[in-house]
Amino acid sequence: MQILKITEKTEIDESIEEYEYHSYEPITGTDLNRPGKIRINIEMQDLFTHPSESYLVFDGKLVKNADDTEYANADVITLTNNAMMHLFSNIKYQLSGQEIESLFHPGQATTMLGLLKFPNDFQISTGLNQLWFKDSGVTAHLQNNTGFGVRQQYIIQKPDPNGTFSFEVPLKHIFGFCDDYEKVVYGFKHQLTLVRKGDNDAIFRNNATDAGKVVLTKLSWYMPHVTPNLQEKLALYKTIESKSSLPVGYRMIQCD
Repeated sequence: MQILKITEKTEIDESIEEYEYHSYEPITGTDLNRPGKIRINIEMQDLFTHPSESYLVFDGKLVKNADDTEYANADVITLTNNAMMHLFSNIKYQLSGQEIESLFHPGQATTMLGLLKFPNDFQISTGLNQLWFKDSGVTAHLQNNTGFGVRQQYIIQKPDPNGTFSFEVPLKHIFGFCDDYEKVVYGFKHQLTLVRKGDNDAIFRNNATDAGKVVLTKLSWYMPHVTPNLQEKLALYKTIESKSSLPVGYRMIQCD
């Protein structure tokens, strides 16, 4: 019906003055490559944030486990589909100390959900940005497994030096809260906790190729800061000051 309303006036939405991403990194002294907790905090402040559009950036490299050297172009090794999630045993989101969602086995959970919700052409458009390109076979083979071949070329052959990578993983890929709740959040301390585990589930190779390891060099959480215009800001502050109860509905993801 909308296409028939030819006299409808154009509406210009100026309710948001500024929408800007800010980067947050783990607590000083955190080791990104040993089993243990990695915490990223966004401290409480007079700030409207938009968690549903936030994302994680993983920078690192895939190298030989024995001596940290690079792999050659022909080596039959790469990262698994959705590998960044397979580096962790648990990922938890808290707001001012209250647990919003805690996902165990995030690699398996987000892979199963991704197989259901991502269209088939996602992997040939923007999917590789988050290392999403499905296998077409069960073995590590450059020709007989299309997904493996694409990821091997993307991670081993194309970068300089070989094996270096940078991937963006939206938080809505991990948490039902971020996938379902699309409103801004005000005045909370955000804390993200990622529990690092071994690399075995994140690496795919044949038996003839030297064992590898994933070395994360940087992990950042990019959170949008939202600045409403004056009229919207006054309305939001009025709601906040009235201490109204707000409905926050979302589907929590669990994996056992």
